[in-house]
Formats: sequence, C-alpha cells, structure tokens
Amino acid sequence: MHKKIFLVGMPGSGKTTLGKPIAAKLGLPFFDLDQIIEDKEQMEIKEIFSQKGEAYFREAEANLLRDFSLKNETFLLSTGGGTACFHKGMQFMNETGLTIFINVPYEELFRRLHGNGTDDRPLLKGKSQEELERELEGKVMERLPYYNKAQISIKGGNLSPEEILNLL
Repeated sequence: MHKKIFLVGMPGSGKTTLGKPIAAKLGLPFFDLDQIIEDKEQMEIKEIFSQKGEAYFREAEANLLRDFSLKNETFLLSTGGGTACFHKGMQFMNETGLTIFINVPYEELFRRLHGNGTDDRPLLKGKSQEELERELEGKVMERLPYYNKAQISIKGGNLSPEEILNLL
C-alpha cells in the first residue's frame, strides 16, 4: 500500500468528501491542503486571493505541499484544484507518492457548484450561470493535461469510497 496518496481534480470533484472515508478505510490520516494553507496563513483561501493575489497563493500552496509531504510519513491529502498545475506540483506529487485524479465531467461539476458552491472558491465566485459554465469548461480543458499525469484516473461523478478503493 502507498503511504502517501494525493487526490487531484477540479473544485467540486469530491476530493475532500471522498478522501476522508478512503483514508479511514486505508488507515491513513486525512489532510486537506486548503485547510493547511488557511491554518498557516491565518486566513481563508478567498481572503488570501483577495488580499495577496493568486500568485502569492500559488507560491504558498507549492511550498506547503512540499513541506507537508516531506515532514509526514503517511497520509491521504486532498489537494486544491490548481495544486497540480502550478510550480511543478503534479511532478512533485508523482515523485513523492501515489496520485489519483477524480475525473468528474464539467457538467456534473457545474451542477454541484451552481448556486452556493462557489462562495469559497475565489476563481469561480460571483459568476452568472453562463459565466460559471464557461469558466468551468475552460478550467477543465486547461487543467486536464496536468491531471492526466496522475498515476490513477477515476472517472465518474457518483462513485462511492468503496468503489474507488476497489479500483486502487
């Protein structure tokens, strides 16, 4: 069994929701990279974006990913949607542990995020239905080349933790 597992995928793909029960079944501690960043920065992700900007956030995210991964022996880590796409994040995760891409079609992401699902997601907040749909489709296309480098890709938006464990 892998000692370090990274879940990657778009916002709303279920990385945190699925990660907790999968980690429990594997006997691994679960962590969420966004929570680690918020704890370190003493502010929410949306505040970091608005006060310090995306470039600052991506740098902090990359540094904390590396620091956390090197200081912890075993874990299942839910990463942010962009973690794999900046500062060679996917390359680092592939070299450090097992990467699993939760591949949810953008139509399903839109369904999950439409309404109240964008309030805590700085790159999606405040978008109209049409803007959100366009933004999600664009982000999926932009990020797929990174996500597709994951060692395991799990397709579908409605898999249970048990079904995912069976695929590992």
